[in-house]
Amino acid sequence: RIADIDLALAQCVAVMVGAPTPQSAGRPNHGRKSRGLSQIDFLPKEPTIESRRIAILIGDGYDPVAFNGLCGAIKAAGALPFVIGTKRQPILPEGAKEHSKGTVPAHHFDGQRSTMFDATFIPGGSHIQILKQNNQVRYWIAESFGHLKAIGATGEAVDLVRSVLSDVTQLYFSQDNEVMESYGVVTARTDLKPESFKETIKLVKEAKDFVGKFFYEIAQHRNYKRELDGLAKVVPF
Repeated sequence: RIADIDLALAQCVAVMVGAPTPQSAGRPNHGRKSRGLSQIDFLPKEPTIESRRIAILIGDGYDPVAFNGLCGAIKAAGALPFVIGTKRQPILPEGAKEHSKGTVPAHHFDGQRSTMFDATFIPGGSHIQILKQNNQVRYWIAESFGHLKAIGATGEAVDLVRSVLSDVTQLYFSQDNEVMESYGVVTARTDLKPESFKETIKLVKEAKDFVGKFFYEIAQHRNYKRELDGLAKVVPF
């Protein structure tokens, strides 16, 4: 019986499934714990993002420094970057000439969903004016948040993420030059510089740099605190 494990949990379950609400546990909880019953028990001793699939959302006018720097950092950490774009033809970065080579996305927004990836990153740039009017992009961000996945944004992309998650009043976003982590949403208001990307990245909770904070949140697999604090249900998706 669930009431023998946690009376409050059993009462919540009863309300949701329409069962009689238990008022007392059948027997005292001995307080011992068993390992292997929680996903948190299987996290590696040293945080890593190896093999994680990370979606990068872009349109024409994305910030090439943040895009190229994070792509390189993701690969160096043993993870897999996937570019999701507004089209399947080459997408040009901010300031590129008309006939520049550009980046060919792996997928179009209509052909993929956030459920196929472990985290999402959105670089800044003028492309945010396009992305913020794209409901597929807004849904992608909302769905990622609802599924407890790490979300990273820099520059102008911070305002896009803020607008999509505006109903979550408990979230904090980057102001000025600071890097902010809030419930697994990592933001840096200032566009990243080339020197922001290092060969060695420390994946620790106390990391000060954007990449370190973002990768640490990805390494945690999911931000369960979002669900425990009731935030996952606030954003419709």
